Amino acid sequence: MENLKKIIQVGLFTSASLMLSACGGSTGASSDASVVLDSSYYTDMYDWNSSGGMAQTQLGRGLNLGNFLEAPNEGEWTDGRLLVEQDLQIIVDAGFKTVRIPVRWSNHASETAPYQIDAAFMARVEQVVDWAKAAGLKVVLNVHHYEEMMNDTESKQEAHIQRLVGIWQQISSQFTLDAYDADSLVFELLNEPNGTIGYDDWNDIIGRLTQLIWTDMADQQNNGTEQRTIMIGTANWGHPDGLTKLNLPTSVNANNTIITVHYYEPFHFTHQGASWVQGANDWIGTPWLGTEADQQPLIALFDRVTAWNEQAGRGFEIFMGEYGVFSQFSEGDHQRAWTAFIAREAEKRDISWAYWEYASGFGAYDPAVGEWRPALIEALIPAQP
Repeated sequence: MENLKKIIQVGLFTSASLMLSACGGSTGASSDASVVLDSSYYTDMYDWNSSGGMAQTQLGRGLNLGNFLEAPNEGEWTDGRLLVEQDLQIIVDAGFKTVRIPVRWSNHASETAPYQIDAAFMARVEQVVDWAKAAGLKVVLNVHHYEEMMNDTESKQEAHIQRLVGIWQQISSQFTLDAYDADSLVFELLNEPNGTIGYDDWNDIIGRLTQLIWTDMADQQNNGTEQRTIMIGTANWGHPDGLTKLNLPTSVNANNTIITVHYYEPFHFTHQGASWVQGANDWIGTPWLGTEADQQPLIALFDRVTAWNEQAGRGFEIFMGEYGVFSQFSEGDHQRAWTAFIAREAEKRDISWAYWEYASGFGAYDPAVGEWRPALIEALIPAQP
């Protein structure tokens, strides 16, 4: 069952999506027009192949291990399939350098202090992190799908924030600098704040979690020689335009923090037919051909990210932590073109990335046949120019 991402994202990019959809192609049935994207986008335009992007960024090219540990229980969203150690080797052999591991901790933690995380679940997460580490992959570990926090009334918000702090206290105790150095494991504070967690609420949470990880948990995460790198996203579902609403603590700088955004524009194309998004069946057949009209709003959004990061006191690594196209209804050549375009435009700007995702509805890998899907792997790990 394809519940892999978010529950009803109508408000995800409400105004931005409509604007980009209007600028970037019509919705409805696909025309017979062919992809016109320049073929150079299917090549290693910016010399990321030799290092997987590690020469340009800390995280390089990555892949999300979506639908596994972010499901209510592992296997529920993957027809019973669980991650195995071979998966991590498959990923590294393809040329990826980082895995982002989305984890639904809230389904496995008690609702009252000290918010104890189930020991077996903690051990399972640690096992997957260790497999990635053994394969030579960097890891971004996050708190994913804390839906109760986003959907509950504002009167319950403080209780959820305290629970989130308690969850991160346990993660920090388990994944210490001594065992997982700052170069190999990044803590992403919270995936896609939304709902009752508005911009100001999110800024407050960032302050609490940075205080916890770097100060309260200093013995585990900030020992004077080394400090845990954290990753901070934006409210309003991780949309890039949320960057302008971030109010970062003074402790945050380019040496200890990576900023992340998610990129699913135009939403009517990337989520056409997605069963978990209201109205998505109406978008089936939406094309993306790589025309100037298709490209322009996507480039403009990238440029706004760059402009934000070029301001004084910033200069962060930007990590495009999610981007992808739901595969079931999109045309394969359109999906390939969009994916290659987004990846190369990110690489042009030294933005590291993690494609959504490994082996499910957006998946680059087909576990049924044990092969990478050509249209996607050729877009993600391109040929030499």
